[in-house]
Amino acid sequence: MSQRTHSDLVRQAYEAFARRDAQALAEISDPEIEILSVTGVLAGRDKPYSGVQALADYLDDVQQIWDEIELLPQEVLELDAERVLVFGRVRARRQNSRVDTPNAWLWKLRGGRVLSGHVYAEPTSDARWLFK
Repeated sequence: MSQRTHSDLVRQAYEAFARRDAQALAEISDPEIEILSVTGVLAGRDKPYSGVQALADYLDDVQQIWDEIELLPQEVLELDAERVLVFGRVRARRQNSRVDTPNAWLWKLRGGRVLSGHVYAEPTSDARWLFK
């Protein structure tokens, strides 16, 4: 069996999110997982989602905030042994408002699991230096 790369792990996270599968997210996450997202801000959270149980809370907030949301990773860069940077787009709808915007996600990994995911809304592609 081949070794799973950090990029593979991050892709699994996107796939689990697309299915809204909290169990699959929990299986690939470190117990101390932290998610900092636009959804959390819109849900009125002043702190990141923290811990495996919070993944279900995050998906519940996604369900409550968005009528539709699709994360579209386009470029995956392994920055080092612990970080993966992804550039892509988010397409979402909330009532009559539609969003189609560039996004970046910085993923941190530890022990073959996702330790954190931080969303950077509307980054520019030339901002790669910010994450190095």
